[in-house]
Amino acid sequence: MSDNTSTRPAVASITQADIEDGKMMAILAYIIFLVPLFAARDKKFAMFHTEQAIALWIAFIAIYIVMTILTIVVNQISSTLGCVVSILGILPWLAYVVLWIMGLLNAIGGKVKELPVIGAWGAKLNLVK
Repeated sequence: MSDNTSTRPAVASITQADIEDGKMMAILAYIIFLVPLFAARDKKFAMFHTEQAIALWIAFIAIYIVMTILTIVVNQISSTLGCVVSILGILPWLAYVVLWIMGLLNAIGGKVKELPVIGAWGAKLNLVK
């Protein structure tokens, strides 16, 4: 197993055979996480990356909602500041794209490596049972 940076028992037990068996579903997890969530429940590697993709998606949606509310509130105070906050709203999109690419590359490379910042949330929230 390459680049296993997690100490979770379920992740530590992923073998090279698990990686090869679940690689396509792990890649698909970053495109449409529902497919491996329902179709590859028994593939540990696919479920690891599905969990990472779901954590990424949830974090992005939460940040997007906060940024939208912040933009509306600040825009009521000052339209100039509202415009600045709205322009800064691109930062979550950029972070999402960077983390999405990192996760996809990890899946393609057969790596069991959590995404920076949000990767541990999947395990803490127990997103994939």
